Amino acid sequence: MRRLKDEPTMNEIYDQLPEPLKSLAEITNGAIKVKAPHDVDAWYELSAGETGCLLALMTKDRWLSESIEGDLEHTGDELEELFEEELVELDWDGEVPAFRHFRNDLREYVFSCEWPSSSPSEITVALQAMVAMFTELGDMGGEDEED
Repeated sequence: MRRLKDEPTMNEIYDQLPEPLKSLAEITNGAIKVKAPHDVDAWYELSAGETGCLLALMTKDRWLSESIEGDLEHTGDELEELFEEELVELDWDGEVPAFRHFRNDLREYVFSCEWPSSSPSEITVALQAMVAMFTELGDMGGEDEED
């Protein structure tokens, strides 16, 4: 079985990204880093995990992280439920991993999950669902609030 950290696998994942994400992506240090759409100060990162792929949204912007947390608190939604909705939209029928939210040693705010597969096509679907989900939360849509 090929490991996710193998260069050919990372290249396959990159090649399968839809063009809007591919134009924001780069392979660096055995991971794929994708700038968040809408010029927000965040990025998505795909790297090898214990049993598959570690998918994460990362930002150094405390206020952006808090805006996402605020939306979740206000609506009472769980990240896993929102992720599942987006995965269903992309015809995914499988288990949905649990999310973790923390601040890492580099002082980055991280929302992450361990995707239980190293299949490039399944990882691509998971990334698309993650981007769609987070774009709807907090200030991730890049829109200014003016009332």
